[in-house]
Amino acid sequence: MQIKDSFQSLVADISSDNLVETPVPKAKLPRNYWIANSKELSPPWIACSEFVPPAMIEFLMRCKKRTALAIKFQKGDKITNMEGAMHTFVTSLELAWLHGERGYNKGHTFTPYLPSGNFRRGRQVLISNMIHQDFETDEVMMTLASLTKSMTTLIADFNIPSTEEKQSDDFRNRYDDALRRLMVYSLVLDGELPSIKVGSAKAMSRTQAKSFLAKKVLEADCRNVLEQVRNSLFWLTATSKRDIPLLSLELLVATAYHQFRNEMDALERICKHQGYIYTFSAPKIFIEEFGSEDGLMACIYAAGLKHYLQTTKPQKMRVFQLPEVSGQWGLWMRTALSAAPEVRVMTKQELYSKEDPFDSYNPPYAGTMLVLHNCSDAFGQNIRYETGAGSLDAIIGRFTSAAGSLLNDREDLVSMVSIHAE
Repeated sequence: MQIKDSFQSLVADISSDNLVETPVPKAKLPRNYWIANSKELSPPWIACSEFVPPAMIEFLMRCKKRTALAIKFQKGDKITNMEGAMHTFVTSLELAWLHGERGYNKGHTFTPYLPSGNFRRGRQVLISNMIHQDFETDEVMMTLASLTKSMTTLIADFNIPSTEEKQSDDFRNRYDDALRRLMVYSLVLDGELPSIKVGSAKAMSRTQAKSFLAKKVLEADCRNVLEQVRNSLFWLTATSKRDIPLLSLELLVATAYHQFRNEMDALERICKHQGYIYTFSAPKIFIEEFGSEDGLMACIYAAGLKHYLQTTKPQKMRVFQLPEVSGQWGLWMRTALSAAPEVRVMTKQELYSKEDPFDSYNPPYAGTMLVLHNCSDAFGQNIRYETGAGSLDAIIGRFTSAAGSLLNDREDLVSMVSIHAE
């Protein structure tokens, strides 16, 4: 499969400033309307890391199962666990209609905009479906980043097997191992990871890993984050020294860098005429197996963001809205953003400060695009099918047009793809 770089920028007169009347009847759920009228919507932009096989891009976009709530590969599925890990490096973004204001009260909530006569009003926004590092179980990123009994090195090329072939545990495990080796080779500077026996001699504790990132990377005058974390390893828990998991800190920071680079490089091109206001939704359920209380994952993401800001210098990002979640995400993201003093850092309360209970969005720059960050899933079409109360996927899916742009049978689903150059 040959993929040409076919990104198209938004036209200059599109922005998120105003609410307008849309064709969605006020009594109809926006998701249902837009799925039925998906031809009125543009396909997504898709931004990928350089090591993602081109055929994998369309496969991942088209072959998700209906829903995947805390479930990864199961017998009968098309997407394996390491293919799901590969989706971390394939980010889709779409121009969408937003039909209300999101909130949070022990879960994600939604307040519809006041209608215009018999029709819903809406705001045009960009929705990013960046896949978070998936530690919801130990089957995806935990497997990718963990050292094993033998050295992890690259092996020969491979093709994407059929769904039938993937049902064989032995065949699927060998295929997933090949994918894992490709990602390791592409993400760590040495192209390989040592064995547990070799790596354990220099591994840090979890507390030491957090302190290392905070003091030597985020708070320090660190000019090359990936070089600074090169060969860094840490034990996930205080008791894990007897066995796995022993994780590559370098791989996790490099993954965060790729996530931000793919997403923000795309936004720079999409919004070249108007600039964008970026909002970040930090992972919560996706890092349950990793743990979030000590802020280590927040430091990992912040380190990846700092490396991106230092090496790329985005020109179109006007605002970075800090994540709302409790803990240290706001602190370390703000620290990383010191590398981009031209970007205004705001909280959600500051960005949504207009005294209107139905529309409090109050951007400091006119004519810009609001970017909403969805916590997307690599295995299921949750944005299309999920209905659960409190879920961000369900809120974004039900009350925007995003699901219509992402229908897996859209003929033009992968018509705007950019693979990052090495």
